[in-house]
Amino acid sequence: MTSGTSRGPENENASTGPPGSADKDLASHVGLASHAGLVGHVTRVRRGYLLVSGLDYFADMLLTVTSVLLLQSLGMGSGAVFALIAAVWIVEGVSEIPTGVLADLLGRRASVAISFVLRAVGYSALFFSGSVYVAAAGVLLSALGGTFASGALEAWAVDETGAKDPRGLDRLFAQGKIAENAGLVLGTLTGAALGTLDLALPQIVAGLTCALAAVLSLRLMTGRPDPDGPPDPDRPPAAPGRREAFTPRLRESFGEVMTGTRLTLRGDKVLIALIVAAALLWLFRGIPGVQWTVVYEGLVGGNLLVLGAMRSVGSLLEIPLLGWTLSLQKRRASARRTVIVTASTAGALALVCAAAVKEPALSIVCYVCFSTAFGLCMPGVRAAMNERIDSGHRATVLSVASLFNSLFTGGGLILTGLAVGDLGSTALAWPLAAAGFGVAGLWVASLAVRPGTAPPATSTTGSTGPQEVRAP
Repeated sequence: MTSGTSRGPENENASTGPPGSADKDLASHVGLASHAGLVGHVTRVRRGYLLVSGLDYFADMLLTVTSVLLLQSLGMGSGAVFALIAAVWIVEGVSEIPTGVLADLLGRRASVAISFVLRAVGYSALFFSGSVYVAAAGVLLSALGGTFASGALEAWAVDETGAKDPRGLDRLFAQGKIAENAGLVLGTLTGAALGTLDLALPQIVAGLTCALAAVLSLRLMTGRPDPDGPPDPDRPPAAPGRREAFTPRLRESFGEVMTGTRLTLRGDKVLIALIVAAALLWLFRGIPGVQWTVVYEGLVGGNLLVLGAMRSVGSLLEIPLLGWTLSLQKRRASARRTVIVTASTAGALALVCAAAVKEPALSIVCYVCFSTAFGLCMPGVRAAMNERIDSGHRATVLSVASLFNSLFTGGGLILTGLAVGDLGSTALAWPLAAAGFGVAGLWVASLAVRPGTAPPATSTTGSTGPQEVRAP
């Protein structure tokens, strides 16, 4: 008679080992099943991260060729456009910390969904209204929405896949950069094509894309409730009514998160230096990034599709190059430093050539190489930062890094605008940006290989209430 257990005659050979071996076998099977479940979860997280990142960039890049032209068609002069861009950087910088705290308090998933909803409204405003004031409000609302996702999506992916494997982080961010580039290329070319029909058409498509991304982020950005085992029956239940007392929780959590973030930064000077060095990279990338459309518009006859193709070529080149960096990381432990040093040096030389050469086609090729070099630096920079941050304050510390990026880039662009005067002139700005980019890249490379000193993961429950993402 078959009993379904290992005690029947037909299963006598199943427990021939010493006493307790059957229990050990069972534990082994349970462990393997748990490991398989964890691997499957990590795979789902990576796919969700790549999909949401791709949609994020697709929506934003729909406007990269047409946004300034649309604002000008609504009656904005060059001074007003420049002031609006400066206001965008200010809004993003001021909002980074509060939205990062909310991401650590409410959960990464809610923060990312809020980001897409705000951007959906902001982008659509420019389509449904011809008012310059509504357009400016839509641009600023979109900038605010972007800060809710800044750090939150990245923090969720790192927390759910594990932050203890440096090469795993490099692979995660290299794959993420590939997904971002795919969204960038498709968004840029699609936006340029739509812009030939109507300059406002890319705005509504971007709004609809953000609405779709908000829904997908809520479905895909799930966490494992307890990766270490089944629920503890002795664990006390959550206090009733905690979710209703949001304001005291927010105030208390803000203090706790800011204290923890301050201690994280104070205890790791390398992390502070890495944040500053990365912000300098963004600044020196941002200066040519403002001027390139003005510099090359005349060279391509004002054709939006050609400008979009030019913007996309560098990102397309990054995809196979990032694949090469992934294979290099499997063979060399120092691959991160090698990639950053090579890319930043080559990018600096390419930008100098783009400013100096007189042949338009060669200048365009050099600028494309510069933009490609910047993209190759970023996965290593992001991985190096995440290695040094504990899970409980990851989104907030990453928001601090974004704050530095915003302040450095915004302030640098204002000073550049005052010094250059003519946005079409590269004689002064681009060589200085090239020198700064090369030096900042070497600095980042030296910091990115320092051993991480992140403190033990802090609890995400307790007085701050339950979190969506549990520390690994």
